Amino acid sequence: MPDQTPTTNKVVISPQLIAMVCLVISFVAGILASRGLITKETLAYLGTPEFQAVVGSILLAGAGLWGLIKNRPHGIIQSAADLDQVDAVVTKPKTASEIPLSNVVPSVAEAAKLPGITQG
Repeated sequence: MPDQTPTTNKVVISPQLIAMVCLVISFVAGILASRGLITKETLAYLGTPEFQAVVGSILLAGAGLWGLIKNRPHGIIQSAADLDQVDAVVTKPKTASEIPLSNVVPSVAEAAKLPGITQG
């Protein structure tokens, strides 16, 4: 009988990513403070763990949103069509009409009309 223990999906932010975010925030804040664009108090606030946790969460949400957008079916087709190794992508007519790339076509006959495509 297969194991039926429930699994949970946890989002874990690596310590390296947190350290990188802290360094970037500190670097940008230091530049802004040296130019007089932010005050000493604001600079101190930007270094707090609470603020860095908020920024890290926003970055994580942004990365997740980008992954969702790029991994939807149209995004995958567009990514494949953008590759130098791909001459044409043949897909359903409705999908081909929704993707504004010249090498995404609805049939093999249309793909054969593209420059550099030979039928074999």
